[in-house]
Amino acid sequence: MLEDMYPQAVEAGIPSTEYWGMTLDEVMVQVQANKKNKENELRERAMFDYTQQRLGIYSFNDPKNFPDFEKAYPFLTKIKEEVQEALSEEDQMKRDQEIIMMNAAAIKETRKRKNKEQ
Repeated sequence: MLEDMYPQAVEAGIPSTEYWGMTLDEVMVQVQANKKNKENELRERAMFDYTQQRLGIYSFNDPKNFPDFEKAYPFLTKIKEEVQEALSEEDQMKRDQEIIMMNAAAIKETRKRKNKEQ
């Protein structure tokens, strides 16, 4: 069965070097993931093409009202916000780590003092 699927799997984007080490379930999951990635890529390309056409029409017919970059590609602002949010979460994690390390050091010092007193 895997021998019969080999050409279609490679065509679907699974590297031939990895195919033979995969189970049937892994092959099917990878094929579905590759298919979904390709669909997303085509959807993105279509969206960019459509936006480019709209911008071309604006620049030809009404150049004074040509939208700025953020209005033409509003999703880029959302991506930028998500990146900033991820960075702020990373900073928060670092601060939390520092607090945990300080607390651990304080506990260690307290234990040392208790051991000396006994």
